[in-house]
Amino acid sequence: MTDSNEPQKPHTTLSDVVKAHSFKDLRSVLDTEPCAREGLLYGIGVGTTVAVLRVFKGRSFGSAGNWGILSFALVAVIAKKLCHFQYAHQSAKLNTLLEMQSKNSPNVKGFRHSAPVKDNDVE
Repeated sequence: MTDSNEPQKPHTTLSDVVKAHSFKDLRSVLDTEPCAREGLLYGIGVGTTVAVLRVFKGRSFGSAGNWGILSFALVAVIAKKLCHFQYAHQSAKLNTLLEMQSKNSPNVKGFRHSAPVKDNDVE
């Protein structure tokens, strides 16, 4: 049972959540997270397409909306995971190439100059 002297907690509504977050927060996430933008764009495209096709097939708007939201979520997550996988694979290949370059190069830092610099070339 609840005590009548305890203050009641206010319910959090959708408008409270929207007011607490701004579009700058979303923009910062999209700028810092490498694959978030790509995943969201694929999800939006596929979700909208699925919803529109279901409406054209004569389904109700509620059913079409549910299928659109479901397909948006699934495609966005899958696209983000595939992007992260490709990002990690490219990073591993780059690290391997840099290690091979540093082993083959006489330069200590691992970078090989294409042509030696002479003192008389500098004007």
